[in-house]
Order: sequence, then C-alpha cells, then structure tokens
Amino acid sequence: MTPLKELLNSSALEEISKSIFIHAPNFEHKRFVKETSPHLKKLELKGRVNFIADQLRIFLPQDLKKAIPILTAAVQEKKGQANLSGFKVWPLTEFISKYGLDEVELSMKALKQMTVVFTAEFAIRSFLLKDPKAILKYFDQWVKDPNEHVRRLVSEGLRPLLPWGQRLPLFVQDPKITWSYLEALKNDPSEYVRKSVANHINDHSKNHPEFITTFLLKWKKSDPKNEDLDKLIRHASRTLIKKNHLKAFALHGVSLEKIDVQSITFSKAHIKLGDSLEISVKLRNPHNKSIKLILDHDVHLLKANGSHNVKCFKGKKIEIKSKEILIVPLKVKIAAVTTRTYYSGTHYWSLKINGQNYKKHSFKLKI
Repeated sequence: MTPLKELLNSSALEEISKSIFIHAPNFEHKRFVKETSPHLKKLELKGRVNFIADQLRIFLPQDLKKAIPILTAAVQEKKGQANLSGFKVWPLTEFISKYGLDEVELSMKALKQMTVVFTAEFAIRSFLLKDPKAILKYFDQWVKDPNEHVRRLVSEGLRPLLPWGQRLPLFVQDPKITWSYLEALKNDPSEYVRKSVANHINDHSKNHPEFITTFLLKWKKSDPKNEDLDKLIRHASRTLIKKNHLKAFALHGVSLEKIDVQSITFSKAHIKLGDSLEISVKLRNPHNKSIKLILDHDVHLLKANGSHNVKCFKGKKIEIKSKEILIVPLKVKIAAVTTRTYYSGTHYWSLKINGQNYKKHSFKLKI
C-alpha cells in the first residue's frame, strides 16, 4: 500500500505549481518545484504539507491580499473540473491557516472554496482559536449553504477533538457553544454531513456524557421513526457504550436485564497476529419478553511489563426472543496497527453484553 505521504510527492508539487502559475504569471513555478522537491523525501505527510505551505509564502506575493486570491483561484472549477483537488489542496489550506489570520474575510472565502475539493477542517481551527466569535458568524451562514462540503465544515471544523487537528479547548469545556449547529445539521439530507455530526457528538461524549445522553434521548423521543437520525444517535454514542454509560443503552433500544450465558467456545485458542479470534456464544433469554442485546468484545492485551490493557472491540447487535436459546458467532480480528504494540504470550478475551462484563477466557497470541 502506497504511504499517504506520497500523495504529496514531486509529481503533485508540479500540479500545484502549474495550477498557481495559470493565475499568477509571475509565479516562478519551475524554481519553486526545483527548490522544494528535494526536501520532500525526508518528510512525512504533515511535514510535507507544512514545508510546501512555507515555500509558497516565499514564492507568492508577500501582500496577502494578492496571494490568497491566487490560491483561491487555483482550486476553483474551470469547465466543470477543479484545477486542484484532494491532498494537493492541503498545503494551500495550511498556507491560509498559518499566514491568513489577519485577513479573515479573504481567508474565509478561500477556505470555503477549498473545502469543496479537499477539506478545510484543519485550517479553520487556527482562526477559531484566535477569535471564535468572529468565525462563528461565518458558520451561521455556512450551516445553510447548498453545498454539503461547506455544511460539513461547520460540524467537522468545530469538532473539539478532531484527529490530526488542533484541540479547541473552549469547545471541549462547553459543548453548548456548538450544539445549535449540530441541531441544525442533525437531519441534513447528506449522510456525509450527518456522520460528521455524529463524530462531533462522540467527541463531546468523552468529557460530557450526561449532557450528551440527555440531548440524544430528547432527539430520539422527538422523532422515534426517523431511521437516519437513529443511525446518527447510535454512531454518536459509541464511546458511551464502550464505557458502559448506562443511559446510553436506551439510545440503542436495549434494556439491562441479565441474560444467561450458557457456554463460550473458541474455534482455536492459539492464533497469530493478523488472525481473527472466533468465538461461539450460547445464550438463553430467561425473561418473558424479547430482549435486544449489544454484544462487544473486551480484549485484554498483554503489555511489555506483563500486565494487560483492555481494548473494547465492537461486536454485534441482536434480539433474542422470550425463553429462546441462541448460538451467536462472534469474531474479532487481532491486526497490527501503528498505535498499538502486540506481544507474544497469554492474552484474554471477555464478553460484554449491554455493558455488563462476563468471565475472562485466555488465548495465546504469537507475533
């Protein structure tokens, strides 16, 4: 698989340079490429984004009132196609983020245009950190924009804990500041936007679980037959479910009655990294009504010091009828990821039903 950083290689740099040159004949596009390209090889993705942005500051007009419109023009549609799109636009949004803070009107116009062909969710954050009140006035307009990418920027740009993005401490502390925008977008016709709303709410749930469950329950009760909203609510409350926040289970239509776990069987108790742990769970519903269940996996991963770290993996949602005995197959892939180090030895797996933990079972992992 090609590393993401290669999306900003010498070839991409040529495209960036030529697109800018079309709108700025004095832009020394050949020298820009010649002096920038050799430095990219030693840099990772974000390093390349920053370096290209800094080089643009050197080669573009020093008057930002001239430089920013050039970058805006470089991504505008021409005969139905944008000059630049995708990751090649990222250095341009980074330029605006770093150097356009004192030219708010021009910068907001540029980021609104750029977000349509890439995303300005990272760049907008430096403006929110400097003067949130001023930038929220733009969001008041953008939340009604006909373009789904612009509307998504409202939700995604305001996310308090955006991966790869700067934290927004003001919004981390007070979810009420952004909530009116989420209310406005919760029934957006675009699933792309609604998913962003769910991720934004999930960010808030990590620090304000009671606030989030209260409002999500209101949403659910106000429109119980809205399947799109229900999907948003379930996605937005996924961290609350992992953390066994009891009120959150009502958002998924499940109750907290105990269920009988009659047996748990592993297909094999010795696996290699990259394999899936396959489990068969035999359940019995002792109650006189059907019960909805959320079955998750807690995997107790061996650490270097011999202790274990618990990682919750999503399982499945099922319904079991009154007095029914049901055999449920479960699977969790133990795969290599950059954020986790695995060690050979004894690990543990335990079943979690509606947030309630059951007995641990050991398995061997070989790296």
